[in-house]
Amino acid sequence: MLEETKTEVGHFEIEVNRVKFREIHEQRTGLQIKEDAIAAGVKIKVTYVLDLESEDGNVRVADDKVVEIHSGQKFLAHPGGSDS
Repeated sequence: MLEETKTEVGHFEIEVNRVKFREIHEQRTGLQIKEDAIAAGVKIKVTYVLDLESEDGNVRVADDKVVEIHSGQKFLAHPGGSDS
């Protein structure tokens, strides 16, 4: 009989540009989130800027910024502008 333990990480359901996919890591950088989204079939480029959608508005996620992943998170990836 298999026992489920809390130490065994499952996955998190997140979405990028309204495309839902499973993220198996608890922490990812902005770049890794984009790479995972591309691997899941999201039509974006790694050069796009990434925003985390929140109730207070979108928050920019830099490529080297580590994000705690939670199910239900919504990200928006777009070409961005010259506001960097």
